[in-house]
Amino acid sequence: MTQAKPGVPLLFEAHAIKSVSGTTRDASDGRIANRLRNRQHVIDTFIEMVNEGKETTLDHVIDRSGVARRSMYRYFDDLSDLSMQVFRHVAEDAAGDALLDNPGVGPRPERISVFVSVRLRTLAKTHAFGLLARRRLANIDDVRNGLAVITNITRVQLVNQFEPELAEMDPERRERVIDTMILLTSFESYDVLKRQLDRSADVVETTWSESLTTILNAG
Repeated sequence: MTQAKPGVPLLFEAHAIKSVSGTTRDASDGRIANRLRNRQHVIDTFIEMVNEGKETTLDHVIDRSGVARRSMYRYFDDLSDLSMQVFRHVAEDAAGDALLDNPGVGPRPERISVFVSVRLRTLAKTHAFGLLARRRLANIDDVRNGLAVITNITRVQLVNQFEPELAEMDPERRERVIDTMILLTSFESYDVLKRQLDRSADVVETTWSESLTTILNAG
């Protein structure tokens, strides 16, 4: 049976649309809907700019989106607030891709391949925003907590996928192996291999698959 996709971590719900400032009085003439569209357009523009490696100051986002500065401040408090909303949006969008179907089922090589493929797909989709979160938003408690939530989701996925092997280990060894596999397939590992060492996706996939195989065989 396919595993149900859970909702976005509740952490991000605190950052739902909060500055639309519409009222029931506005709804009849469509102003709420228009503000929501404009707000989403700003978020989409920001995402495009990050993916393109463009500068994302508030002025640049205003110029690219075509949204008036006064309207921008109606939707977002400042650049940090906009960045946080984008981070939340990307986390929501990536949540479904990050989950495994039928974890723990199948021969070990197949489970390794599936786990690595899912991790690489998710990290490729969120890499630019992971850098943004760590560089620009690192001092925001909700972002730190959000990154911790994402890491914990990965841990749960990993444990479920390799429970047949982990169940045979003593508790201390089990925890060390889990920690090692998390580090191996972490955002930081991906960033070093892809951005700093310029390794292709195929090379990263092979490196991770071979390393997981070695770790689990040694268990």
